[in-house]
Amino acid sequence: MNPAATLAILFGLVALATVLGLIWRSANGRVSAGDQSLVSLPELSDARVTLLQFSTDVCAPCVPTRALLGTIATENDGVQHVDIDLTHRPELATRFRVLQTPTTLVLDSRGAIRARIGGAPRAAEVRAAVAEILGARTDAASNASAPRAATWRPSSRRSATQ
Repeated sequence: MNPAATLAILFGLVALATVLGLIWRSANGRVSAGDQSLVSLPELSDARVTLLQFSTDVCAPCVPTRALLGTIATENDGVQHVDIDLTHRPELATRFRVLQTPTTLVLDSRGAIRARIGGAPRAAEVRAAVAEILGARTDAASNASAPRAATWRPSSRRSATQ
């Protein structure tokens, strides 16, 4: 093979890897719609919203994710953060289709999965998802239709991990 063809192939591979990496990065950490299946775990309480984080001992992004989700939980009444270490409970990775850590499930008061986040979450998107669930329950209870400040819409993109 001549050097020009080798360089062209090498350049093409680098360009392809760059494009695939950018696509993966744009989807990583985005909130996507949950499948509404019900979660029942002994760690869960009767909170209006539960931020269920799956992590492992060797997960570097899990530490700041834990801090972020804990902060969001303390900012909002009725929101709890539960962190489950999959190192000690690997059967949950299969049950909840966790292919990367951190993975966060946003659960409503029934335990239904309303949103799913693969990778380190983006604070504004998590807050909007929580506000949407809290607002939906408040609106349903009071039959009010006042506009909410933050409206969360599930991402139309599906992550490769889902």
